Amino acid sequence: MAGIFFLGGWAWFAYFAGREAEARSLPMAGAGLHTQGGGTGAGPSSADEDMLAGKLFGGLLPIEAVLASKAYADAMDGGCTYAIIRTGGGIAQTPPTSGVGSAWWERFGGDWRQTPSIGTGREPLDACSGEWDGALTEELRQALDAPGNWYMRDGVGTDLHIYSATDRIAARIRYGD
Repeated sequence: MAGIFFLGGWAWFAYFAGREAEARSLPMAGAGLHTQGGGTGAGPSSADEDMLAGKLFGGLLPIEAVLASKAYADAMDGGCTYAIIRTGGGIAQTPPTSGVGSAWWERFGGDWRQTPSIGTGREPLDACSGEWDGALTEELRQALDAPGNWYMRDGVGTDLHIYSATDRIAARIRYGD
């Protein structure tokens, strides 16, 4: 048994013996993690953020424009992530829903309800609306208030999904950890 530990230790030593010092050191906490959009979250500012919109909506809806997108929250204890798109024309009046096999953060839709929406207290739209243009916030509020559109909230109030075929807008907004 001791021979196994000795050989394991020898293999470890042999692997790192010829490597440079920084290759042998452990990475700093948070190394490789990054925030997107320079912390502002205003509009799409990188390919990663446009990729979020593509993952959420790409197989479900035609994307004419990414209106706002932020893939990573700024705070460890909660923050905003969102993807808001202008859809192409000719979309269905009923909203699509992502497949069950996709990761939860890449899902759009589910338990859709028709608008007008009923507020539930803590609203992701209220918490995150300062991160994009005021006209977009107003358009999203109108989509929630006007009959004939669709919305979905998760059970704890951190996710809000909006779909309007008439206004050609789809949004997934999350406020939370």
